[in-house]
Amino acid sequence: MNKNLIYFLLAIITLVASCRKDDDNAFDKSPDERLNETLQQYQAALSGSTYGWNANLTTADGGSYRFYFSFNESNRVEMYSDFDSTTATTIRESSYRLKALQQPSLIFDTYSYIHMLSDPDGAVSGGTYGQGLRSDFEFAIDTVTADSIRLTGRFNGSRLSLRKAAQGDRAVWASKQVTNGVVNFRNYWKIHLYFKRLVYAGTQYELQFDTTLKKVSVSWISGAQTNTVTRGYYFWANGVYFSDPIVNGSANIPGFSITSYNAGTQTMNVTVNGTAATIGGFTTPINSDVRNASNRWWQRSGSGDNYWISFDGWHVNGVDDAYNIKALKNDTADFYFILYKGNTNGADAFFTIYLDQAEQVLDVENGSWVTMNINTSNGLARFNEIDLRDPAVPWPATGAAAQTRSQMYQPNGYYFVQSSANTYDQVSVADPRIWITWYWLF
Repeated sequence: MNKNLIYFLLAIITLVASCRKDDDNAFDKSPDERLNETLQQYQAALSGSTYGWNANLTTADGGSYRFYFSFNESNRVEMYSDFDSTTATTIRESSYRLKALQQPSLIFDTYSYIHMLSDPDGAVSGGTYGQGLRSDFEFAIDTVTADSIRLTGRFNGSRLSLRKAAQGDRAVWASKQVTNGVVNFRNYWKIHLYFKRLVYAGTQYELQFDTTLKKVSVSWISGAQTNTVTRGYYFWANGVYFSDPIVNGSANIPGFSITSYNAGTQTMNVTVNGTAATIGGFTTPINSDVRNASNRWWQRSGSGDNYWISFDGWHVNGVDDAYNIKALKNDTADFYFILYKGNTNGADAFFTIYLDQAEQVLDVENGSWVTMNINTSNGLARFNEIDLRDPAVPWPATGAAAQTRSQMYQPNGYYFVQSSANTYDQVSVADPRIWITWYWLF
């Protein structure tokens, strides 16, 4: 064989052997060993934050919840949450673990405050029965830096962001400043006028809170333009803070701290960036969506076989079910809900529905055929009665059913406000302290 060819082959063999040796050095640990090392590094990061972690959890529906976590090396975690006044006041300990699933994951493996958001019992979570608030308690770890950790929920895709707490952050919870925010915010609902505005630095910002999804819509007028943005919100340091600040030119509004409530004027005194401001009631809306909401509300039932229902009837001057319609009953059945069904023939259904407790069937007790007329320029809706559903069964002349019927036909009409994906509020133009909430449960 040619001598040069022999040298060439020997050189190739030597190179291949060298590559194999380098490869062996690059992968001197098994995949399991490398994965365990990564999990140990993540555990060290979680437990290594001296003052714990501030955490913001954003649900799949965009709601924001604030947590405080303190992890230790024994797979125990202490936590607070702004879910309610109890979770904001009482620290709770449970367990956690890090596990390799499709990727390294943080699992809260015993029931704790973070599980309450996912609880399928709507009475616990405040969300939809069967799915809760579309949150998670198992999270895939996306990124870990020196002072933050970002994670994504493995089932609903909620987002959890952890940032190292400062020395005084745990004290904000322990001194009940978060609890104060949760409790004092209840005064907001003591403002009886439906439309509420934050007045800050010469501008009025209309606030519309969705307490189920922890979201708020903020509307304001700038020049000739109406602006509306939606943010998650959470409780912190004696007040309410937004997931992202509201930006209006040079004004930057991160949220507000609640200082007091004046029951006489129904005004909440707050500070924004340390500057005094107020939240109070107003008789008209800013959010321009009212021009379209009434038509959307009608179309949703008018285009199909389902209908809107109200369990509580009219809210009047701070009182739910002001006419006490839920107390109505006949010989065999109890009041269950008010029904409104749009019909393309121009005769909409406005009925009271009773539930026969023995037979477990629904019956119409009283009802009318009505028209809904919408002003296309401003969205105001007016209702007029065409006829009784059954002339042999007239509406009562007095009492809760009569008051409910009479209120529906007030001549000044109504604003419609979409308060969530499946709820609308029908607000009296003549007196915005009066409204009825309609639910879509289909």
